[in-house]
Amino acid sequence: MKTKKITLLGVLLSLMLILGLMEKQFVLVPGVPGIKPGLSNVVLMYALCLLGTKDALVLLLMKVVLSGLLFAGVSGMAYAFCGGVLAFVTMWLLLKTKAFGLPGVSVSGAVMHMLGQILCSRLLLGSWAAAAQLPILLLSAVITGILNGVIANLVIGAMNKTKLFALAGLTDKEEKSK
Repeated sequence: MKTKKITLLGVLLSLMLILGLMEKQFVLVPGVPGIKPGLSNVVLMYALCLLGTKDALVLLLMKVVLSGLLFAGVSGMAYAFCGGVLAFVTMWLLLKTKAFGLPGVSVSGAVMHMLGQILCSRLLLGSWAAAAQLPILLLSAVITGILNGVIANLVIGAMNKTKLFALAGLTDKEEKSK
């Protein structure tokens, strides 16, 4: 892997971790754990759209591991992994079909992330009790998914204009083929 690309992935991973840490400082809905804006998803969608599936998956897995070690512990890592992988696969498939814009892809990812965490809760706790919060969790996933999709559109558009992908050592031809 080229040094410039490794550097870009490191910067993106750092940004994801900083955004995740910032989100932990705010409680959006008191009494309902797990509702966060999910701003690091903007970075993940950027990576999926402009860097490719492999690099985006590496970013996701590194973020899950490092966030778990730094902020959330092993159980938090399990929840993030289950939700993150389900969201990632969903967003990757939808981006491949090109049937949805980034807001639609983001909403689908956010909803699948919530469902993945509910399934993880079922596996870890042996109960469907967390599913009682599904209506508010899914509503928040739709709202934050739309917001993150709009932000991702703006960020990716701005990055395309500045040709940031060139910093990763990609050429125009490689960029367009992703």
